[in-house]
Amino acid sequence: MSTRRSRYVPLALCLAVAGCSSSSPVETPAPPEAAPGCNPVVGDDCLTPFPSAFFERTDATSSTGVRVNVGDGMLPVGSNGMKLLPKRLNEKDGFSPSTPFLVYFEKGVDPTQLFGWKDPTPSLLPTSVVQVIEYDTGKRVLAFAELDGNSTTSDSRKALIVHPLVRLKPSTRYVIALVGLKDASGAPLTPAPFKALRDQTALSQSLTPWKARYEEIFAATTKAGVARSDLSLAWDVVTASDAQGTGHLLKMRDYAFAQLAAGKLGYTITSSTPGTDPNMLSQILATVQVPTYLADETGKSMMVFDANGDPKPGALVDVPIVINVPKCAATATKSLPVVTFGHGLFGNAKDTLSGAPAMAAANDLCTIFIGTDWIGLASDDIKRLPDLLTSDLNNFYVISDRLQQAQLNALVMTRLFLTKIKDDAALQVAGHPVTDGTVTYYFGVSDGGIQGGTFMALTPDIVRGVLNVPGSEWTMMLYRSVDLGRFGGLLSLTYPDALDRQVAVTITQSDWDYTDPLTYAAHLLSNPLPGVPAKRILVQESLGDAQVTNVSTRLLARTMGLPAMDLSEPVPGLETKSGPLDSAYTQWNSHPADVPPLDNTALDKDNGAHDSVWQSPLALKQIGAFCQPDGQVTSVCNGPCNIGK
Repeated sequence: MSTRRSRYVPLALCLAVAGCSSSSPVETPAPPEAAPGCNPVVGDDCLTPFPSAFFERTDATSSTGVRVNVGDGMLPVGSNGMKLLPKRLNEKDGFSPSTPFLVYFEKGVDPTQLFGWKDPTPSLLPTSVVQVIEYDTGKRVLAFAELDGNSTTSDSRKALIVHPLVRLKPSTRYVIALVGLKDASGAPLTPAPFKALRDQTALSQSLTPWKARYEEIFAATTKAGVARSDLSLAWDVVTASDAQGTGHLLKMRDYAFAQLAAGKLGYTITSSTPGTDPNMLSQILATVQVPTYLADETGKSMMVFDANGDPKPGALVDVPIVINVPKCAATATKSLPVVTFGHGLFGNAKDTLSGAPAMAAANDLCTIFIGTDWIGLASDDIKRLPDLLTSDLNNFYVISDRLQQAQLNALVMTRLFLTKIKDDAALQVAGHPVTDGTVTYYFGVSDGGIQGGTFMALTPDIVRGVLNVPGSEWTMMLYRSVDLGRFGGLLSLTYPDALDRQVAVTITQSDWDYTDPLTYAAHLLSNPLPGVPAKRILVQESLGDAQVTNVSTRLLARTMGLPAMDLSEPVPGLETKSGPLDSAYTQWNSHPADVPPLDNTALDKDNGAHDSVWQSPLALKQIGAFCQPDGQVTSVCNGPCNIGK
């Protein structure tokens, strides 16, 4: 007789023994044992629910008290035999506060009981099928759940994905609870291992160590108003510290700024060309010196770290920058403002700032535009990323590490311009400097809007920033973007199983965090990072955006605590106010013919909504009113903004 079966007495034997009766209770057998290292609470998959406290260990040296602990061989293996390595993940002091949560049920899930991201308010109720609960307070987090729309074959496992719709608090324990869940046939769905924990019946050896922790979970959900018997599944997780996400760039910034203050970082003007466009007086190309944290300049290398795990500065490298002087500078009677401009996904500063829309915007606003490449997701990167990622997804860190260097490059460029470059002879008109560098703004479009949230939280030199069609949480944006969807296709070549792909994407969020604006969102309007003033932010969202999904824009706005103004459609979790406002989230409707799916898939081609906003005269009018020393976000459309009609 096996160990598991020895824990209960069969009914036939009971009836044969004196004193037994047909009404005697029958002990429920223990559920099957989980394979070594596997999460035992569901049993249909080794990893899920993921992430969870099962893959965290106690660590007294960690500020959160835990350390991620995913065993070797636990992560998906590609069809080419390449293993995803947990080394970087296991260095974290908790899972990302921006993570989605995955769980797989072999019997499937009835999709009719789920609610979407447009109206996630049911998630705040104790009767909700999906709940994310702060362990200590019982407070619920706005959230929604969906079935993976990228699982399209019968032998590919379909994940249930739970998305918090505001960034979770760092260094905090959360409980994810599924209540009254039904399987694909409509029958109640409660995995046998979890049911054993919930109902306090016989446990397998792999479940027994979790009994005490699950009693804590059940106490927390009961306190939050969820009856223990109503739970279909629950698990908990401890999120990483704030320092985990922001620490890299703060150290890199402070070191580079100290080098700059000591006179060790310089610049070189490489060319100055008269403008051929009616909106541009001249375009100046230059390089600025920045400490590199990358192993080399091949575009294929990762960062170098010291013995403490901190980014290690290397040699100084020359970073190309672009400076546009608008035509209005020729007749201006006062110093021009300076705008640090952020280009779009897989673009570059030179091409974008040489384009008609950017030159027209600079002249309309009568500002100097300066920019550099967001390396990691710039035009040169797209040439090499497919080969890097399909051969080995561990090369993902090339992207996340280069994005950290890109942020440092932009920070140094801005400060060098404001302290030195502005006084160069190339920046003079009729013998006078075109700017004294005292009035500064940020304006980023698409990826520039995304990166801009992080940049604004880190720069001491700019207070007002415009984030045009931005998003956040790269793991949420990936499959929903018509631009990024190509990487979903690349992943499917290496990981044909949809659940493996979702796990592979989810584990990357902890390293996206170093530059993801969601990490920095709570430090923008209040609680600023060291050495940085509180900011004023204008977010402009394009309804039906096929490149940056609206759900990721609203996630960012909620986490920032932005008020909403002049809405065409409601956004639960944002307070609506009338303008003018110091900061605001605004909506713009170009009425695209095709709108993106509501699930985690993308349109086959772009619908034009994404680029329509920053090229709109009305949007530029709003930006112009905001980008003033005492500027505010004003209504420019007499209600919701309709453009392109």
